Amino acid sequence: MTDPPLVTIIIPSYNQGDFLEATIQSVLSQDYAPIEILLMDGGSTDQSLEIIQRYARHFAAWESQPDRGQAHAINKGLLKAKGQIIGWLNSDDCYLPGTVGAAVQTFLQEPAVEVVYGRLERIDEHGQTLPTPTLPKDRVEFGRELVLGECVVNQPGSFWRRTAMDRAGLLDESLRYALDYEYWIRLALLGARFKRLPQVVAQFRLSRNSKTVGQTAAMAGELLEVFEKIASSPDLSRRLDLTPAEIKRRVKKTRARFCLQAFYGEFKNRHWQRAGRWLWKALLNDPFCVFERRWLKLALAHMSRPGRKSLPS
Repeated sequence: MTDPPLVTIIIPSYNQGDFLEATIQSVLSQDYAPIEILLMDGGSTDQSLEIIQRYARHFAAWESQPDRGQAHAINKGLLKAKGQIIGWLNSDDCYLPGTVGAAVQTFLQEPAVEVVYGRLERIDEHGQTLPTPTLPKDRVEFGRELVLGECVVNQPGSFWRRTAMDRAGLLDESLRYALDYEYWIRLALLGARFKRLPQVVAQFRLSRNSKTVGQTAAMAGELLEVFEKIASSPDLSRRLDLTPAEIKRRVKKTRARFCLQAFYGEFKNRHWQRAGRWLWKALLNDPFCVFERRWLKLALAHMSRPGRKSLPS
């Protein structure tokens, strides 16, 4: 009987002491072994170092020193990783029980699969579950045919084979928000096969300081920049086996989605002129984009969260 594959989990962290322990415990409580944990802290000045030292015996390696951002921290972990299967878990997110085992079982049952991911549930600063709508992306499986679209793969609870990373390389350290989105696309264009698990595999925390909440417009802007770069590739039609007309149609539709996301980020911050410009750009690309049911579902989910008194975050 062959030994179970080693799974490397990289935890990048910086001043997330309020949530770091819960993240670590969610890895330690997995019912799968062997797992190596690599904790890459960016020189936190809060209580993070105390927590790290308390759990240090559980880590294959750890450090706490300044870095060049999240992607750099993860890349340092990737260079140290010994696992055949690799993933990273941000220090404010958590795995649900059985997540690692389910991913490994999928890899073992389907040798052609190189990336496994699942659904998320949202939690607040106190770990309480927040309304999490089921969106169209939760029903499709990512691959080359969806490269010209939104980010389908949920980063928390995603895992990939080392062989895929050997082809694709490390994360793009110039990116702050879209590092996972760009990586999934790069893997897909290199032929990696993705597998979506039907169950919820991780908890994605929404807090005042999380990028998703506080920096929505900046995130959407960077996602759009990455998307435009990919869409402008001269050989994209051949690589995706799509006609130029179909590529143009998909580009306009996806561009509109990212513009609407940026509009929402500026709108909730009451930056009316910037919000208006993003909305106008979205409508120019897809006049019907505002009627997608996803936006209504997201708005209702935001409004139903506890403590909402004004604009949703």
